[in-house]
Amino acid sequence: MQLVAAIDIGTAFSGYAFSSREDFKNDPLQITIPEWNKSQIAHKAPTCVLFDKNKSFLAFGYKAGKIFKELSENGIHQEHYFFERFKMQLYNKSDKKKRKWLTKKSMIYDISGKELPAMYVFSKAIEYMHDHLLKGLKEQDNNKKDEEEINWVLTVPAIWDDSAKQFMRDAAEQAGIKSEYLTIALEAEVASVYFNRLIRNSSLFDIPEPYLLLDAGSGTFDIVIHDVLDGDRIKELHNPIGGDLGGTYLDDKFFKILEECFGKDEFEKFKREDPNGFIELRGDFEFKAINTFITTNSKISITIPHHLKNKCDISRSKFAERLVCKEEKLEFDGWLIKKWHSEVINTIKDNLIELLKKHNIDRLVMVGGFCESPHLQSAMREAFPYKRFIVINEARLAVLKGAVLYGHNPSSISSRVAKFTYGIGHSIPIEDGKTVLDKNRIKTFNGERYETDVFSKHVTKGENLDPNKPQAEETFLPVRQNQKNIRFCVLTSSIENPKYVDDPECRPLGYINVDIPDTSEGLDREVRIRFNYGGTEIKTESVNERTAKTKFDISTNFKLVLEDGCVIDEEAFQMVQGSISEVFCLKEGESLSFAWTIHSVFPIRYNSSSQATGFVSILFPQIRFVEIEWTRNPGLETMDTMKRVMSLGNFQTYPRYLIIQHLKNQISLRYLIIYSLNKHLVIWHKQ
Repeated sequence: MQLVAAIDIGTAFSGYAFSSREDFKNDPLQITIPEWNKSQIAHKAPTCVLFDKNKSFLAFGYKAGKIFKELSENGIHQEHYFFERFKMQLYNKSDKKKRKWLTKKSMIYDISGKELPAMYVFSKAIEYMHDHLLKGLKEQDNNKKDEEEINWVLTVPAIWDDSAKQFMRDAAEQAGIKSEYLTIALEAEVASVYFNRLIRNSSLFDIPEPYLLLDAGSGTFDIVIHDVLDGDRIKELHNPIGGDLGGTYLDDKFFKILEECFGKDEFEKFKREDPNGFIELRGDFEFKAINTFITTNSKISITIPHHLKNKCDISRSKFAERLVCKEEKLEFDGWLIKKWHSEVINTIKDNLIELLKKHNIDRLVMVGGFCESPHLQSAMREAFPYKRFIVINEARLAVLKGAVLYGHNPSSISSRVAKFTYGIGHSIPIEDGKTVLDKNRIKTFNGERYETDVFSKHVTKGENLDPNKPQAEETFLPVRQNQKNIRFCVLTSSIENPKYVDDPECRPLGYINVDIPDTSEGLDREVRIRFNYGGTEIKTESVNERTAKTKFDISTNFKLVLEDGCVIDEEAFQMVQGSISEVFCLKEGESLSFAWTIHSVFPIRYNSSSQATGFVSILFPQIRFVEIEWTRNPGLETMDTMKRVMSLGNFQTYPRYLIIQHLKNQISLRYLIIYSLNKHLVIWHKQ
């Protein structure tokens, strides 16, 4: 590759950076970052995207904000879609009851509550920066840069799971970046690569030693512990940890106070009618409360927007004694601001304390936009007085620059630590004399008895992993003569030695597909698959032993992953998505207190005899049984209610299929409960 370009979609600000192979050889730190706003010398642009009423892309960054401001001031913004700070909608855990997942049809909200597909919004943001770089390169040398000469690096928080990484890869591909030229990188990890390069160019650190790096941004914080090896290499000493807290947490607390003082309905109306005023209000608060050092005796004063004047009632807030509303100002007590800071800082501090109990680390490195906060810096030095703190200059650019360095030299990360135990489900032949206690796990294929659902471990939690070497190899054979695909599920476990894939500590991670289209050899079609869990994404290599043909898969084919261990295939989900209002994942013993019903869930089709047939196929690994109740109306006669519990114990391969067929066209499904991995997935529509 002649060029490495890195894209960082941040919660509040985004940008890209690049360097040529020649520049990297001469001076690795010679990295180009464009200026998005020359008057402010801004190397990042606000993470905002504007679409018109037809959902067509209009602008990104500063330009999007400027256009939307003009639309808002003229009162003609209502039909436009303005997305800002939308990144963390991929990591929404605010509602512990609702479980959201990512698919190509997942929706996110703009500033006024209107929806567009998340994939579309993210891909347009990536596409803009992709095109902006190519345009700039063309203007420099008047030659169109060949896409195959550019290696793209897209950064994601270390706390994101594999489904979110796959989502970002899909969004980048939709934006025009070919998957084979794309690397997914972890933000804290590449920031560490940048720091490692800085210390090698500095005389301040004569002897390399392990360090802890805190990457705190607007929406998340990540913590890594790395050791410095020879040859620009880094060894991970502990798997990354972090959380969904950052600078925007204070914004949320601030807006909660405003909702209390002005009333939630009034505040939401203000956001809808004057979104630009809302953005300016937030900016005023951030400047005064986040970027400026506040003491308990300090006061910060916020100008009340015109739409909210004469509507302030601080008595409705539980912090009324810390607020003063006078004339056109709302005054906040410094104690309250420090309290909000402390809630974020204490969470970060607690994570650091736990890590430092396990690792004797002297140096603590701080990067990311929130690490520039004087509050965070002061609190960290106070909490760890005997540690050496290093705050990198231009801390908010460390991830971008590090991503470029990582793109030039991915082998700079020499090893990673497994966060979980990884493996797959197996059906193992039962040897003579072996006793299987759970008789339900014994199944017969082609006359041979198998123990099913066995967890075949590839990697143990805490194990050191080499990114350049596979950690496991499996050989597979088809179980049917005409089988054209081998599909299995990669699983994780929070314990070191799980026995079965449906143990409480296990959860599905994603699917891997291996095509075996040539059925001429029947069952004699051996496929060998190598697994590498040491990278930022799981990689597989499959070898057809008969043809010696090798296929490299960039990552597993993740379909749909829920936090509580319930997995449903995206294709099946899309069949019923239009009729399902919400999906809850409930733990054992939990229930819902109100009735649910789904209308017209099943697509209707008519055969030659004009008989209506509805069906749905729900693909789940480890389905134990399904409980379903529906009503059907044959013509205009009385309603017939049915309830059935169907055991799926006979389905032992991945994925298991549940086919529900209805022969009448008047069907109302009252509820459908999937019992999987000791969890219930309840699908319903509120009456």
